[in-house]
Amino acid sequence: MCMEKKFLREQYLEIRKNCKLNIEKIHSQLFSSNDFINAKTVFIYVSFGNEISTYEIIEKGFKLNKKVAVPKCIDNNLEFYYIDSFSDLKLGSYNILEPITRIQANDFENSICITPGIVFDKKGYRVGYGKGYYDRFFKEYTGIKIGLCCKECLIDDVFHDEFDVAVDYVITD
Repeated sequence: MCMEKKFLREQYLEIRKNCKLNIEKIHSQLFSSNDFINAKTVFIYVSFGNEISTYEIIEKGFKLNKKVAVPKCIDNNLEFYYIDSFSDLKLGSYNILEPITRIQANDFENSICITPGIVFDKKGYRVGYGKGYYDRFFKEYTGIKIGLCCKECLIDDVFHDEFDVAVDYVITD
């Protein structure tokens, strides 16, 4: 299982680097979804490298007066904290922007979680960076889980085990 995921991770990091992404299409689908429209809170990663950009989603959340919560890794677990602007972020672990605010977000009612992934399958399983942070977080999270990826990174089947938690659906270009 680990070797299969490692292979998929390496293969699809390269594919993602070279895909011709229509980010506007992904954002448009998300912004017009009932889940986004009705969400009071958006749990969302801050993108880096060639990940699907989340900056526009975070900005839209601010403009619509939604609560926006971003993750920070603490003791091998993800904890989400509310932010009110991009100035509430600083460079942290793995050179990823993290919240500097201390108001922890743990109210999952009427929320969505935009979930990172390198490759997703049609059942919502994903291969991430291999640390299991989101799978552990999803054991407690009760809101809607949404993956974003380029169409080249959506495949029929991702090898998964009993610890993996699928997203509810994936939006592609």
